[in-house]
Amino acid sequence: MMRVHRDPFEPIMVVLEADSPLSEYRKITDEILRRMPDEDRYPRAAAEAVRSFLLLRLGLHLGLRQKNLRQLRVCPRGHFPTLERRLEDMKCGELRWSDRDSGWEVLIPSVAFKNSGSSFFGQKPFRLILPDLLDLYKYLEAYIDRHRGVLLGPVDDPGTLFVKTVKATSKQAAYGSTTFYEAWRTVIRKRCSVATLFRLA
Repeated sequence: MMRVHRDPFEPIMVVLEADSPLSEYRKITDEILRRMPDEDRYPRAAAEAVRSFLLLRLGLHLGLRQKNLRQLRVCPRGHFPTLERRLEDMKCGELRWSDRDSGWEVLIPSVAFKNSGSSFFGQKPFRLILPDLLDLYKYLEAYIDRHRGVLLGPVDDPGTLFVKTVKATSKQAAYGSTTFYEAWRTVIRKRCSVATLFRLA
């Protein structure tokens, strides 16, 4: 029986085949904001839209593999960040507020990466202060403070930045590799289709 392997580029082919992939991503995030549901009337839909927006924005800023982005943990502002040694043990990174840099920092130990032995890391962690461009911090903080809790509902918090929408048929909030892949593909396909319709109208 022949095995059919999943093409890792399939979810973003519509973007990669565009004349300017970065501009295409920008169109998608702009479209998400334009069609943002009213948070007071539709809290879950608004939370899902902000999650989609951040999924693409952080994906662009960080350039991480799916696994590293999916397992990225979050430390709310004002809380004590996870010790680097603990992150090394868990082999995952964390988004936390940096008082020193007055910005949101992503810290990922080198052991969390597939190519951790590369000279690029030099056994040092990946560290990046996210730029507060185009209201990134506004939506990031709204997601951490409000929207993420709406998506979680009453289930246990897995501690990751990105969580699934908990429904009656699914009590697990943490993304798996397949569900994260599907979430990414759905965001791009849905928004690209809408953007195309608007251009043709």
